[in-house]
Parts: sequence; C-alpha cells; structure tokens
Amino acid sequence: MEDHPPSDRYESLPERLIREAIEAGELDDLPGAGKPLPGAGVPDDDLWWVRDWLKRYRAQPDRG
Repeated sequence: MEDHPPSDRYESLPERLIREAIEAGELDDLPGAGKPLPGAGVPDDDLWWVRDWLKRYRAQPDRG
C-alpha cells in the first residue's frame, strides 16, 4: 500500500480507529510484542483447533 495523505484515499472506520490508537500510543507495550507469532513456521495442521481446545480445557479421554 502506498503512503498517501489521508485526504487522498478513503479510510474506513476500523482503519481510522487503528490509526488513532497507534498515534495515541494505545498499542505500545502489548503482551507478546517483539515475539514471534505462535505457530509461525510450523506446517499447517487441519486439526489445530481441536488440539488447541484439548490443551485449553485439559480434556481427558472418556473412560466410561
């Protein structure tokens, strides 16, 4: 995306809110800043959400 003055291009509401938050410093020092994204560089896993759910809820196999 090219840098244009705000008057030269349309700015949606979400874009404006994000820009204003950045300018106000509201997004500085967020947890995880400067760290790699979780899962970056790992091959795609179709069942990622299942594994994540099991990990979050410490699901145990049914022993019934």
